Amino acid sequence: MKRLGKVLHLSKQDDLIIRGETKKFSGSMKEMPRIHSFVLDKSIKRIGKVTGVFGPVDWPYYIVKPNKGIAGSELQKMINERVYVQ
Repeated sequence: MKRLGKVLHLSKQDDLIIRGETKKFSGSMKEMPRIHSFVLDKSIKRIGKVTGVFGPVDWPYYIVKPNKGIAGSELQKMINERVYVQ
């Protein structure tokens, strides 16, 4: 399990926007989480999957599509929380 980043906000489509961890890019794409990787919260509960990556390579943003069983109020509580990738 590796730290993905911090949840910034919800998009209009109810996707989580996550600011990736600060890390110098070594030139290897192996360090980047893959699309469709599972995203976990601090209690190791699966909350969704990575569906997109954008922004600068040194400090990317991730789009996470939440699982269908997670309510909007739960997603709101996740803002400013750290999330992890499996």
